Amino acid sequence: MIVGSYPVPLSHLVSLHASLDAGARDILLQSRLPAAIAASMGGAALAVGGLQMQTYFRNPVAGPFVLGISSGASLGVAIFVMLSGALGIMTDAGWGLIVSSSLGAVLMFLLVTIIAHRLNNAVSMLIIGLMLASFVNALIEAIQTVATADSIKSYLFWTMGSYRNITLAQVPVMTGVVVAALMMSLTLVKPLNLLLTGEEYARLSGLDVVRSRFWIVISTCLLTGGVTAFCGPVGFIGLAVPHLARGVFRTSDHKVLLPATILLGAAISGLCNLLTAIPIHGLVFSINTVTSLIGAPFVIWIVFRGRSLR
Repeated sequence: MIVGSYPVPLSHLVSLHASLDAGARDILLQSRLPAAIAASMGGAALAVGGLQMQTYFRNPVAGPFVLGISSGASLGVAIFVMLSGALGIMTDAGWGLIVSSSLGAVLMFLLVTIIAHRLNNAVSMLIIGLMLASFVNALIEAIQTVATADSIKSYLFWTMGSYRNITLAQVPVMTGVVVAALMMSLTLVKPLNLLLTGEEYARLSGLDVVRSRFWIVISTCLLTGGVTAFCGPVGFIGLAVPHLARGVFRTSDHKVLLPATILLGAAISGLCNLLTAIPIHGLVFSINTVTSLIGAPFVIWIVFRGRSLR
């Protein structure tokens, strides 16, 4: 809240000191506060989504976007931004982006939910998620061929991800979706722990594997879609944070890992958001630039070490 191109003393922030002019108050309440909340909520959501997908697929490099929810949101935004630009239709870039990305994410969510309900195979789900993402990316490339240069630029800006585009009025909506999905995830601790032992042992322990996988997919879709709709696709938080939580607490018990992942995801995402607020020679980095610079080497290190979920 106090860091940025317009520095605010901590004492003034705590009391919203009278010496703060109207412009400074607007910066704090309409820009930095929503961004701080979105960064914390978004980081927690993406980290938990990544943890659940790594357990679901028993794959240490699975992330929250493997189900194609981000691709669905991207398709919704591509249709809204690029096709409307090509047709010369004036659109509201605020709630319009939110609604279009939400609709794209929801449609993909429904498709993935139907598939998850019919399939009882994690590998098949992974392949279908990747194929859906490839198909959607092909559609987006086709849309780009008829789009204007300005609309393509607007779409690419959205794909860079940002916690700073959300408004104070949009924060309660995003927070409500994320909190509801996190509460759902916390009820899945026992199924997640049993799935780590393998499907056969989980069934012998009395777990309804199909039902459990179904609810894991639903909660992950809500976590991923809720963040992507408001902030765009934010990478690497969901991949790296679950491994960091395992390393810090040295456990695979989701009773510990889920709360730890929520807190670490919020903290690390908040730190990345802080780094984007520090101007360096007049340059401002996107959130995906920062998370990629931090997360990519960490994920590569995980792959080379060959660490397992246990």
